[in-house]
Formats: sequence, structure tokens, C-alpha cells
Amino acid sequence: MQKLKILHNVNTIGKSSFGLGQISVSLARTQYQLGHDVAMWCLDSAENILWASETHVFPAERIRGFKLFGPQTFLFSSEMIKHARINTQSTFDIVHQHGIWTGVSISTLIFSRKKIIPTIIAPHGSLNQWALNRSRWRKKIAFTAYENENLRRASCLHATSEIEISDFRNFGLHNPIAYIENGIQEKYLTLQGNAKRFREQHNIATDKRILLFLSRISPKKGLKMLVEAIKSIQDDFTDWQLIIAGIDEFNHKKDVVSYVNEMNLKDKIKIIGPLFDQLKDDAFAAAELFILPSYSEGSPMVVLDSLAAGVPVITTKASTWSDLVEYDCGWWTDINTPAIAAALREAVNMSVDDLHHMGKQGKKLITSKYTWPQLANKTIRLYEWLLGYNDKPDFVVLD
Repeated sequence: MQKLKILHNVNTIGKSSFGLGQISVSLARTQYQLGHDVAMWCLDSAENILWASETHVFPAERIRGFKLFGPQTFLFSSEMIKHARINTQSTFDIVHQHGIWTGVSISTLIFSRKKIIPTIIAPHGSLNQWALNRSRWRKKIAFTAYENENLRRASCLHATSEIEISDFRNFGLHNPIAYIENGIQEKYLTLQGNAKRFREQHNIATDKRILLFLSRISPKKGLKMLVEAIKSIQDDFTDWQLIIAGIDEFNHKKDVVSYVNEMNLKDKIKIIGPLFDQLKDDAFAAAELFILPSYSEGSPMVVLDSLAAGVPVITTKASTWSDLVEYDCGWWTDINTPAIAAALREAVNMSVDDLHHMGKQGKKLITSKYTWPQLANKTIRLYEWLLGYNDKPDFVVLD
């Protein structure tokens, strides 16, 4: 095996990065464990870098944080751009970017303009039509200034779901596409949470079964559909309580609270703050079901987190999760209220033992397909092909 010099380029890896930080740092960590020379560039503070390093077990000295310049909205760093310009072919063999529509893309574009170092871009759901319609003015500026050229010059695009392959082609991109799913560290299969502590901290009655939502509280996550679905099956939901946990985005929490009150569901739905580290483990330990009723996703990390914790999942066809049905560890529904309600009704009427069995199936699924060593090896095969060391992998789409 030839030792590769790999750069992962991402805007943020701290707590506010949600799944993007977990994905990029975990991939970098696993490639490093495989014997490669791996570095990361981001726009985080030293405090956030240290948190990400300790949480995902990747050396902090291999992560470089650059200072922001200008409005926070654009996540632009003249310092990062300067470093991209002075780095030569001998510094890196490959650049792998995670996320788009930020100034980080400019540094990747600088590498691709040299036509020496292959660049790979993983939009992580950002080219889905629903996502494109959000913050359109900012994306239009970014598209004109740098992102159009950055995407079209990329040596390869990285899709984390089958849906993303269609998104790329619908956007008019003709680059090769590598279909490599997101993974999860094997340690998450054995992490232990404290269900009693979670209930006590959030004043959740011991006789209530917990349905957990853990993600950004954002319009794209479909929380209003979820509230409507619970309203439509409220007689079946008597023994349950929905816990909504996450960071408020676009001030959407206010809208969700208002909708919960309008539907007279305050006794069935509780909204708490974001959960990280042990608090997150405790939440999964207390939950019997997890739900992510999104309109738009790439390959959501929180689904992997839930399955690794042994909690069955209900999610929509906003992401490619037919495995939930095939492995009998969850429900994969259409993106509408009746479909979500039907899945919920079936799930909440299942016994504790039946849901526990589905949870075990979820752990088996993770072990068989979604651990990072399996997926990191695929990224190395991709890099070797782009560098001319090996033949095209079978997971790369050219048409």
C-alpha cells in the first residue's frame, strides 16, 4: 500500500457542525489508522478543534483552524486561501472537501485549478432541491463567485446515498461520482447510556415510552409533519412521549412550539436543548424509537447513531435507507404526514420485546455494512484510481 498524503477540507468540526464534523473527522481518523498521512483544514476555534479531536479520537495537531474574515454567513478565510496557494504538489496527494456553499470551497478550487492534485467534493445533501431552495440569495452569490467552477472542476463527486447521485445529475454535473456511504466508529456499538438519569434530568415520567428526535430543529427536518402525525394517532400514542432534542436553526423552534400548542399536544411532546457526548448516549438509552421525518437529507449520521445504540428508526425517503426494511430494524416512509402516521401507529403498538429485537437487528446492520474501516478503505481505493495507481472501483459511476 502506498502511503497517501490526504487533506480533508471542511468548514466546521465542532459541536455546531452536527453530522458533518462527525463524518469528516471519523473518516480522517480511520484513514490515519490505515497508515496514511492525513490532515484537516477547518474554520474552527482551538476549543472546538480540541473537542472534535477528543470526541472522535483524531490528533489535534493534524487539524488546522483558520481565522474567519468578513461576515459569519459566508464562512470565508483569506488565511486558508493563502495556504492553499502556497501548498505544492509535494504537500498533498488528494483533497477531499465536505460540504459546499462556504468560502472553504475556494481553497479546494485553488488546488483543482493547478490540475495537479485530484479534488473530491462531498456535498452531503446540499444539492437536493429542497436544500437548494433555502437561503437562495447566499447560494446564488456563492455559485457565481466560486461554487459552480469548484463543482465542475472536481475530479470526482462523493455521494453518500443513491438519491444524491440523481441530485448531482439533475444539477447538471457530469463528473464521475463515487457512491460511498457514511459510517460510524465501532465504539458506538458498545457505548452505554443511563436511561434513568435522562428521565430524571428532563422530568419524563417513568411510565412513558420515549420516541426520540435528535437533530437540528430546522424546517427541513419535517417536525410539523411529525406533530400532525402524532395528532392523527393520539389515541395510540397515549403511553408515549416525543422528545425533540437539538439546536434551534432559523428560529424554527418557536414555530414548532406554537404548532404543538395549536394541536393541544403539550402533554405528548417535550422540546429540550441539544445533546452531546454522554447526554446523547443517555437519550438513546432511554428511547425505544427514533424518528427523523425529513424533507431533505444526505446520509444522516443520527440514523447510524440510533442503529448503533440499538434503537429502531423511522425515517423518510429523503435519504436512502431501504436497509431499515430489509434488515427489519425500522421504517422507511414516503415524505408526507399520512405515511409517517402509519409507520408511527405500527411502531408504537409494538411490544418492548419486539422493538428490542429490531434494535438488535440494527446493530447487526451497522456491523455488516456501516463501520468506518469498511468505508474508509473504499475512499482509499477511490484516491488510488484518481491518482492512476489502480483501476476504477465498481462503486464509481461515470454516466
